[in-house]
Amino acid sequence: MSDSELDSEEAIIKMREEPAFDLIKSEILTLFAENRGMILATSLNDRVTARHISFVNDDLDIYFTSWDHNKKIIQMKGNPNVALSLFNVQIEGKAEVLSSVFEEKYKKISDLFRSKFGKIWLDRFSHIRELILVKVTPEKIVKFETIHKRFQLQNIDCKNEKIYQMRLEDKNHPKYPY
Repeated sequence: MSDSELDSEEAIIKMREEPAFDLIKSEILTLFAENRGMILATSLNDRVTARHISFVNDDLDIYFTSWDHNKKIIQMKGNPNVALSLFNVQIEGKAEVLSSVFEEKYKKISDLFRSKFGKIWLDRFSHIRELILVKVTPEKIVKFETIHKRFQLQNIDCKNEKIYQMRLEDKNHPKYPY
């Protein structure tokens, strides 16, 4: 397609078509499987901080560990709204500060950490009970893609398992500004 054809109203409408939720979800899960870290942003009292975290996932739910006295834990207890970023994927979700990652009820998650990072990674902290688990449940995911030579945003509504897609410059899209 030529640039003028890509800018036609018909092409713009076609690019708004909703991709299949399962396909985009699969792409995101592959990205999670291929990476061990991402950026986490938290905020409290008008102060935003960001840092790299090591993570595992159970489906789209994201888990990481931290010390119970760290700034991010204090911020999440006061404001559970968090954002995560991994390459072309931005995630908005709710954080839930759980308890010790070594509790029996979190064995499945501990096993995911051991599988992804090796047995020694988590086990070397087993004597430190202050190492706690945090779960982030995604509510919205935005995936940035180049489709038909145009920048596209794939907006994933995790609760309703819906995706709507728009060209970045498509200000007439009903979901703009995403």
